[in-house]
Amino acid sequence: MSKVRLTGLDAQDPLAYLAALGCLLAVSDRSRKAGRAAPRMSFEFGAAVVPSLEGEFEDQEELLNMLAADLDALAGRGEEPRDPFLTFTYPDGGGKQVQDLKPPPEQFRAFALKLIEAGLPTERRTLDWAAATLTDVATDHSGNGKPFALHFTAGQQRFLTVALELLDGAGTTPAKRAVDREDLRLAVFGPWPNDRELKVFSWSPTQDRAYALRAVDPSSDKKLGTPGADWLALRGIGLLSSAPQGKAIVTSGVHGRWKTASFSYPAWSEALDEDGARMLLRHPAMRDLERDGEAPRGALRTLPRGVEVLSCRISRSDQGGYGAFSRPSRRAPGG
Repeated sequence: MSKVRLTGLDAQDPLAYLAALGCLLAVSDRSRKAGRAAPRMSFEFGAAVVPSLEGEFEDQEELLNMLAADLDALAGRGEEPRDPFLTFTYPDGGGKQVQDLKPPPEQFRAFALKLIEAGLPTERRTLDWAAATLTDVATDHSGNGKPFALHFTAGQQRFLTVALELLDGAGTTPAKRAVDREDLRLAVFGPWPNDRELKVFSWSPTQDRAYALRAVDPSSDKKLGTPGADWLALRGIGLLSSAPQGKAIVTSGVHGRWKTASFSYPAWSEALDEDGARMLLRHPAMRDLERDGEAPRGALRTLPRGVEVLSCRISRSDQGGYGAFSRPSRRAPGG
């Protein structure tokens, strides 16, 4: 067993935090297939909140090899077909296939039932993605499926279109190439260059283009990113879960209204495997620490020793409904 610090993934950026979870899930899957012990993740608390991953890999290079193998497998770049979640489509009103997460509930229900029939206890990746992002009950005002709270894309920039551009690229120039091993290296170990022209999920506060802070409308600006981080973050949302609440959808760690919510998430000092991380992500303390007043303090005291909670605001634009995170605040039990 060796321990590798993921120095590019400061958990004080929600995108980096989700990418760290993606590393844990990806290496867990590859380790399971190879008959190796499950990897475990922990965080170091300081000016940065830095994750470390320990498992049956020799060094950074072997860890990157495992992340790259996971990417290639899910993208369908080898013998395995592309993951069904990434190829999910449904027709719009005109019959055109849409690559997003707003299908009519009955179409998602049929898709999910097929996944359940094909699922195994050791092969849950696609099911976990589906369970994190959609339900067959929650709908918007048009009767279409309501996606999970971290669905920040809108308009013509659709969620699964972003995912496919990460996997396939958007052109022949280096800045538009598909995500590869070097992108994973930059994301995991940093520094992030933010110089690539692929679409982003807008999960980093650095990617928000607030109109109020600009002299001109920023909507025509290109969002440059570090696509390895976006891919790993997409991988990481498989540790979240969503459930219907009436006709609304509730996502783990998220509280509040669609346009004014908060997302709270844990970082921990003792090494945990993916099941331990999943448990903490569902803990009652994962809520808005400021808005809910005294109530969270009791929940915080029930957290295991060495766990901090980070909480950030979610806002959505009036023009199109694009989402964005604020910088998170940090709170330790008893703090």
